[in-house]
Amino acid sequence: MYLGLTGNIASGKNSAAMFFEKHGCYCIDADEISRIVMSPGEAAYEGVIREFGRSVVKEEDGTLDRKKLRDIVFNDPVKRKVLELIVQPAILEYEQKAVGKIKGKDDKAVIITHAAITVESGSYKRFDGLIVIYTDPKVQLDRVMKRDSITEEDAKKIIAAQMPIEKKLTYAQYIINNSGDIDRLEREVRRVYELISLVKKCSGKGGKHA
Repeated sequence: MYLGLTGNIASGKNSAAMFFEKHGCYCIDADEISRIVMSPGEAAYEGVIREFGRSVVKEEDGTLDRKKLRDIVFNDPVKRKVLELIVQPAILEYEQKAVGKIKGKDDKAVIITHAAITVESGSYKRFDGLIVIYTDPKVQLDRVMKRDSITEEDAKKIIAAQMPIEKKLTYAQYIINNSGDIDRLEREVRRVYELISLVKKCSGKGGKHA
């Protein structure tokens, strides 16, 4: 099975992926891939510079300043789309090669790609099913403020800029509630993994809103 895992900021995608790996799943981090394809000499590097200029390049090592890029596209949907059109194809190509390698060594693999904009980009369509992780709005706000050391006002702006989680949940075949502590998250991941294993055994298809 090939699944997507997504959720909004501070929802716990990386932690959930870690627990899925403990159950034997192969997890692919789309954010890590984006770092790779945007590094000097890689697929998206020159395209980003052509569109956004040398100001987004760090003088000390020639790498792209991802924070500066985020600041540029945060309040500009057009520039955000331009960046996605440059980076997403490179990420997809890299990801497909990684998936191919996994399938080559394990034809019964459960592969999970975790990414923030799986629904927004339309890439959810290529998966056998989609796992959406969410958290209580107040918990999310607290986590964003603490993680990024920012004010409540700034955290609310970041959260508001994303697709509402209520809409994202409508695309889910599997749902994880990460409003509690890390132990609760581990139990939630185990529950979903057991559902995935059952569906895989019975039909090889995704379930619906589990």
